[in-house]
Amino acid sequence: MKIYRRLAVILLALLMLPLNAFAADCTGYDDVPEDDWSYEYVMRATELGLVGGVSPGHFGFGQEITRAQYSLMLCRLMGWEMIKPESGSFSDNQNSATWYYSAVETAYAHGVLPREVLGDELGPNEPLPREEMAAMTVRALGFAQLAQVLAGVVQNDCPFVDVTSNKGYITLGYHMGFMGGVSPKYFSPKTASTREQAATVLLRVYDKLHAEVETGELTGGKEAVKVDSVSDPGGRIPMYPRAPLENVYDAAIQAGSGGAVALCVSAVAVEVRDGKVQPALELTANELAIYRREDADTVSYSARFGSSYLVHTISENDKVYVWFESEEDLALKVELCRMLGVSAVYTFE
Repeated sequence: MKIYRRLAVILLALLMLPLNAFAADCTGYDDVPEDDWSYEYVMRATELGLVGGVSPGHFGFGQEITRAQYSLMLCRLMGWEMIKPESGSFSDNQNSATWYYSAVETAYAHGVLPREVLGDELGPNEPLPREEMAAMTVRALGFAQLAQVLAGVVQNDCPFVDVTSNKGYITLGYHMGFMGGVSPKYFSPKTASTREQAATVLLRVYDKLHAEVETGELTGGKEAVKVDSVSDPGGRIPMYPRAPLENVYDAAIQAGSGGAVALCVSAVAVEVRDGKVQPALELTANELAIYRREDADTVSYSARFGSSYLVHTISENDKVYVWFESEEDLALKVELCRMLGVSAVYTFE
């Protein structure tokens, strides 16, 4: 359910930006060269309220950005409401009087700074490596689970030969177009990011989030890459997601920038009798509505597949599993396609 709430916040942020409350009151910085590649990025990111200076009229050009600073920038980008819990989530973020206390706690609450990865100490004032910037950004967008799935299957999808950790995050950042390499083959994952690089990443994500995507039904005359469904009767729960998130990713990459993707939205019911999985049956919209109206033992969400399912128990040994695409599931997949540069997302049954 956390990913649903995060998606709702993303959509809310699209309506809220630009945020005047964060806008810097300046016409320029005295330390950002006008002929530098990053000048327009820094200026526009400032106008949108995504970044600010380290002091009046001074951006901090060339300075390494810290984890705390980037946490605050992501909070601004996503339009998250800032929180201030009584106790911090890291041993080195316990002083609520620091400027970054709320930013760190807000980012933590939205899954950007997972303790299982970072440990007990965050190091809020330490420089942020490029690979961590990619990971924090992808987590903020709600695609951490997809990045973890891709980590094991992107050997031929990640163009950088020096990436050994955070491979799924870096691959997503690369294909989403907000982080590139320092050269065609090298990403330089351990190198600290600068403030102007951070402004550039944030602005690219902002533009992606605001890109228009055509939606509707797949009808005659429309060309699109169809997303393959999964049919796997093995395991504790028979897997029959209609448009798995990882397959949406594959289809979007195949479609390419400006291409179109088609998502299967037909629900299926899979009955298990005495431990034996019966053939899956496609459901009409009315049949699905009946299943959803009736009391189910479990209504759940597969983060890996980005798909919902419910379970009805008929008897001790007989159950019915219904896989379907909720509105939240489809919205998340449209957002993934949007971030990957797809211009149209259609549905079909």
